[in-house]
Amino acid sequence: MKHLYISSTWVNGLLKGFAALGLDLNTIVKGLPGFEQCQFQEDQRVELSAARELWHRATQISDDPLLGYTLGLSQNYRVIGVLAPVLWHSPTVLEALNNIIRFQKLVSDSGTYKATYVQDAESNVTFLDYEYVPVYNMVPVNPQQVLAVVTGTIGIIQAISNNKVSPVRLTVPDKLQTKTLAKNFNCNVTSGAVNFTIRFTCTHIKEKLSGQDAHLYEINKAYAEELLRATNEGQTLIDTVKGLIAQLGYRAATLNNIEEELGVQSRSMQRHLSEQGTSFRLLKEEVLKEQAAKMLIFEKIDIEAITHALGYSEPSAFHRAFKGWFGKTPQQWASTQPAYTRRLNSQTK
Repeated sequence: MKHLYISSTWVNGLLKGFAALGLDLNTIVKGLPGFEQCQFQEDQRVELSAARELWHRATQISDDPLLGYTLGLSQNYRVIGVLAPVLWHSPTVLEALNNIIRFQKLVSDSGTYKATYVQDAESNVTFLDYEYVPVYNMVPVNPQQVLAVVTGTIGIIQAISNNKVSPVRLTVPDKLQTKTLAKNFNCNVTSGAVNFTIRFTCTHIKEKLSGQDAHLYEINKAYAEELLRATNEGQTLIDTVKGLIAQLGYRAATLNNIEEELGVQSRSMQRHLSEQGTSFRLLKEEVLKEQAAKMLIFEKIDIEAITHALGYSEPSAFHRAFKGWFGKTPQQWASTQPAYTRRLNSQTK
């Protein structure tokens, strides 16, 4: 399906960026679903946990404290597919920012921007805060991953506006080099935030952009809308199947069960899932991983109870499966999660 091509191109562009920086791709992709010979297969669905794991592994083996900035600065805009011409030909910066929010899912479902207008009481100046909000997943988002997205966003907004629109402030999580970022972005950078937020002034964001082609804009936006519909329909199917797997009993759920529940024929279901770059087996594995992580970290359920709930014959079978998913035993993996759990809870209150 065409909508799968954009996200897979983005991931492969990311891998090329890592390789150009001298990082070992074999270490980064080892054991992750959808990868063969250090390349992501174009007809496969990019699993969010795997995409995030790429960044965690890359950060661990990189000696660059601002890896996300370095990579975001060097990324080719072509890797974002149809979103690139939509942004380049948007009539205004504001429209471009809105298009990023609308079509971000075509590139990655790791998070999305939220736009909020803020009025400064003293100066009476209106700002636009553009906050990147990660979605929940058992694998936490890596700050360097979001920094790469933010760097790319700032770069393209400056480019299409001929530098008329630039950030006046950037808020970032702790442990990032704010002084270096402030120098690189030429704006005030403060730390301690839960999420990255870019602040723009509203002075030029509604001005007509020079060089934009209204005809090309409408053509590419219509195509992007078509791809977005396909993406949303595919995600609805995937969410439905995953929900039924949980409802029918995790490991006990079968493809026949799902087909009966949805009233579709076997070949039809397999074809629909294949068109979304996945399969019943892969989705079942994904549900088991997600539920194991949830029960272990958030519900504090013991291993024996998790083993029984997920349908494994004995704890040793669950341990083998868990280590295959995460590369660690349940106890080892759980010990690395508390900081993320606190951060997640603070975001969802």
